[in-house]
Amino acid sequence: MSETTQWICKGKEILKPIFETQIIGVSRAVLGLPMDHFFDRFKTLIQASQNNNFKQLFFESYQRNGIFRGIFAGFSSQISIQLFKQYYRWPMMIFIPKFYMEILPLKIKEAAPALHKGLAGITIALFESIVTCPFERVKCQLMTQQQSKSVVKYMWQHDGGIKGFTRDLFTGMEVMVLKQVVSWTNYLYWDHRVRYYFKERPSQKLTVQEIVLCSILTAIPNIIIVQPFDMIKTQFQMENNHQIKHLSIWNAFKKVYLEKGIPSFYAGWQMRFFQFLFQALLTTPVMDYLERQHGIPLEVL
Repeated sequence: MSETTQWICKGKEILKPIFETQIIGVSRAVLGLPMDHFFDRFKTLIQASQNNNFKQLFFESYQRNGIFRGIFAGFSSQISIQLFKQYYRWPMMIFIPKFYMEILPLKIKEAAPALHKGLAGITIALFESIVTCPFERVKCQLMTQQQSKSVVKYMWQHDGGIKGFTRDLFTGMEVMVLKQVVSWTNYLYWDHRVRYYFKERPSQKLTVQEIVLCSILTAIPNIIIVQPFDMIKTQFQMENNHQIKHLSIWNAFKKVYLEKGIPSFYAGWQMRFFQFLFQALLTTPVMDYLERQHGIPLEVL
């Protein structure tokens, strides 16, 4: 076998699992997008308005702008975000933990067996925050605006040119990085810990009952830990953000706490719980399959 043929074979071995994870990721996004967006839309609306009356918000959105522009406001932006996210997320979720597991010294791995998941979470979070912040800003604006209008055109005119427009697109960048780091490290840790709790050996498949339990048990700490950061992110990126967008993250937390109390940090938690549970029911079996196929046989933490 020639050297060129060997390189081609080696390239196929490397690219095949990447393409497989990308295709599966995009398919998962298409399958779950309509329901995922519905939960995300009303979670964001509840966080922005601090009104927990889902029925009232639903009918107000429908009466004001109809089905698509009301109930599914921001759907076009959500499609772009989710397809892009799922395309790069799955290879990163599978191969970055594997990369860190291979390069970390044995003593460190023995002392901190979940470190590779934490480092992977931070890496994915930093990358994702930078590339998706403008999409998230536009999506949040679309979801919380009172009247249907072209968001990009409005932001361009309101911000007075390219400099202000670019700055506006990255509004909430700092809190988004913080939220994503907390979210990703929390998810990867608990997903791994809970899934391998049910396994007698790394290659074992999860049953349907175990997938459901894993999804619920992963969702609970996510809501408790991540929801306050997600709420503050919405405050920075929603339409009427004038009172908060120039504050530091600490002062934004302080302002919300003093004006609305601790319960306000968990506004929309019901929508977030069902959204995360729905996502986890789709993600957990896929994650387990891809990790068994292309990841590394990890020990139970």
